[in-house]
Amino acid sequence: MSSFPGMRFVGRPIDRASTLHLRKDPRMLEDVQRSALARYVVTHSSVNKGGISVLFTRTDPPTLAMLNAAEVQVHFGHEVAALEPIYLGPLRGVSGRARLRQAEVFVVDLSSTVTAEKAEAKATALKKRFATGRTVMFSKASDDDVTLAGMAISMTTWRESARFDGRTGLPTEAVEGGIKRIELGGKNRSYPRTDPVAIGLIVSPDLTRILLVAPNRMKFQGMYTCISGFVDQCETVEEAFKREAKEEVGLDVDQVQMIGSQAWPIGRGGSCELMIGCKAVAKSWDFEASPSEIENAKWFDREEVLRLIDGTHPEKYKIPPRAAIAHHLINNWAISSSSGNRDRDRDRERGEAAAKKNTRRRVIIIACQALPILTTAACAYSIGRMTSKR
Repeated sequence: MSSFPGMRFVGRPIDRASTLHLRKDPRMLEDVQRSALARYVVTHSSVNKGGISVLFTRTDPPTLAMLNAAEVQVHFGHEVAALEPIYLGPLRGVSGRARLRQAEVFVVDLSSTVTAEKAEAKATALKKRFATGRTVMFSKASDDDVTLAGMAISMTTWRESARFDGRTGLPTEAVEGGIKRIELGGKNRSYPRTDPVAIGLIVSPDLTRILLVAPNRMKFQGMYTCISGFVDQCETVEEAFKREAKEEVGLDVDQVQMIGSQAWPIGRGGSCELMIGCKAVAKSWDFEASPSEIENAKWFDREEVLRLIDGTHPEKYKIPPRAAIAHHLINNWAISSSSGNRDRDRDRERGEAAAKKNTRRRVIIIACQALPILTTAACAYSIGRMTSKR
């Protein structure tokens, strides 16, 4: 699968694999939390309307604020242990954080202990601010900081939804550094969930156009994107994409290919999603957009798609920004289509040149074969002329 430059919430700034055994030892976890290497990403659910927000600096570009335990207590009035920190793991020595290459990263959420007004005031005094996942995604923050913020958002959101067991209704407590929760006095466990989503392009039967849609839920007028939908139970990604194509635009498709994927911790309803990028070929041109989901749908040829990407479409249509996988699926098709056209043109030119060359070769061969006959005939003619003169 492809990896696309500019796409957000990708990469692995945290070395998760190295924490496998450490998480199962409460004493080791306590030692890590008390160490000088411990750093805390701070979140709050009520400062902004866009959901969980993460503390960032006000610099340009902004950087993810990583406080030590003393700073959390001094500025926000609570010891980190009382905030039930979630252990993400050690940094992998990510770019821009040389001084924190050995940091052990935790997440603490202030939502239930510090009011939104107080949290925002403290952040301002520290020359920092709480930013939503979407704000961070579109900012100039580094890819690593955006991914760390996404991890903090998704883990905090899940933890709030898993404080009670879904089967018995009993309270739960954190285990293994907060990445799992277990029913108090029971055995039921809760795990962070990631919801798979099939998202992708529908290519026309002759491979010259793609079908893009303007969903009803899209906030920006004139924004065209790929079709998408959650993968159902006992359904493969390919089957899910075929079903979504049928449900959203009434098209049967085949030749489904998976192209790439993107973590999406700012999904619908606050869920963490895994966007699985696909491409498929329509069996016909005739589509029928579902009015309950799609405002409009349209076939776009390569030239139109290039204008969508450049922001120069005459109808002011747009596509999602580079932060989202939808942008790269569309852009990748336009580039490969353009390359395919150039290849076809080059092949045609080469074929025509080869044909001309073959024609010249045949003429020369025929001439060479005919030369002895012509020479003999000319000699006989000349001898005949000489004899007649005598």
